[in-house]
Amino acid sequence: MASALEKLEQIQGTLAEIKERTPDVSISRFVASVLDDSPGTEHAPSEWKIGDDDDAGAGHGRRRAEELRCDDARPCAPALKMDWAACVLPLHGEDAHFGHAEAGVVGVADGVGGYRDRGVDAGAFARALMANALATAERVANAKAPKLLPRLCPMKVLERAYKNAATSGTPGGSTAAILSLHGAALRWAYIGDSAFAVFRGGEIIHRSVQQQRGFNEPYQLSARGCGGSLAEAKVGGMPAAEHGDVVVMATDGLFDNVHDWQLERAVRMGTELGFSPKNMADIVAGLAYAISNNSWACSPFGIGYLKKYKEVWHGGKQDDITVIVAYLVSEDS
Repeated sequence: MASALEKLEQIQGTLAEIKERTPDVSISRFVASVLDDSPGTEHAPSEWKIGDDDDAGAGHGRRRAEELRCDDARPCAPALKMDWAACVLPLHGEDAHFGHAEAGVVGVADGVGGYRDRGVDAGAFARALMANALATAERVANAKAPKLLPRLCPMKVLERAYKNAATSGTPGGSTAAILSLHGAALRWAYIGDSAFAVFRGGEIIHRSVQQQRGFNEPYQLSARGCGGSLAEAKVGGMPAAEHGDVVVMATDGLFDNVHDWQLERAVRMGTELGFSPKNMADIVAGLAYAISNNSWACSPFGIGYLKKYKEVWHGGKQDDITVIVAYLVSEDS
């Protein structure tokens, strides 16, 4: 699997940067450690000979579970900003994404592949949703001074994006997930199996729930209203994110292939090594790609297939893979 990761042209820049900054780190060893099938195995930072410039991960130390409650409201929590990057590894070209750092909002969408069999561009609706969402974020960012940016409501952004895509007659259907940051508060809205997780100290403190009517049958939005509706979207928030929190948002090309404990291990190791958001997005997407092409992997998709059909699915699931990684950092940093 490491060789598959290292051959991806899309992430050669990340691999070169990691090698230059931390020459003692072996990418193949990093990947092998993440994909080790022992969830309880912990990573020892000293093995990686972290350099002096790796203080970027200083805010990510392991915390006791009782200290990580999402409902731990802190009225005076310092304002944060979002430093984000994305990696896209296309297969069918049906994923889409957007992000706007100043407005503090990111999103992903995954066109429903079943439309492909009908001769329809299965990625069209996903691209329309994300293009419309980005347009909303840009209008908000351009209308106000940076310090006076209004709170973007992910559900309202999704509603407007959907309305514009549907009324324009864009074909197909899509899942979608949108997340915004305002001050120290995270808010989200999503439908289907595009998902996200919030990490603190390398541990997941919030994980979205995949919406599926049945195995591999996600809720979706479409111009014809087939498969789901905005009323079924999950809406929520986290009142007090912290400096050093990490958000990983992705289409099911990631979450069908990579277990949560593997994601935790990758995020923990990456922050300890001072990975940039782009480094992290590339590595996480590369891990998903490696698993998707490994016929011996025990993937979340394979486990779901066994539960549904009582038959063994060999390996991962090949699909478009889109990963966004957002670091939440103090506005003063």
